[in-house]
Amino acid sequence: MHFLRFIKRHAGRWAGLWAVLILVLTLMPVSEVPRWTWADVIYLDKFVHAFLFGVQGVLLGMAWTKPGTSARNRYAWALGAAVAFGGAVELVQQGMGQGRHGDVLDLLADAAGALAGYAWLHWRLRRGAMA
Repeated sequence: MHFLRFIKRHAGRWAGLWAVLILVLTLMPVSEVPRWTWADVIYLDKFVHAFLFGVQGVLLGMAWTKPGTSARNRYAWALGAAVAFGGAVELVQQGMGQGRHGDVLDLLADAAGALAGYAWLHWRLRRGAMA
């Protein structure tokens, strides 16, 4: 569990770097995004959105761990922040004019991923592994 402690200790930095990665991946011009027809069949982009924002939610939840505050409270804020970030990304995609467009289903995938991250953190906390 040394790895988890290392991530938790620097979670704010990791969350910032992860946010930059999300921005690079979600805001690159559509002409630079690889296209695979099979990926459209299984909605691979929705799974990618869920993964990206799930990790973001976990990192934010770890970063906002402060003594004296309720764990549910800080993880709920992390969940809200990850979903709000996903909404902002979709709005920017809609207005940037690079072939990208905002998508409600992407936002739902972002929220589902963030919620899964929240559930994972809550589970780890109940086991005493995130103290």
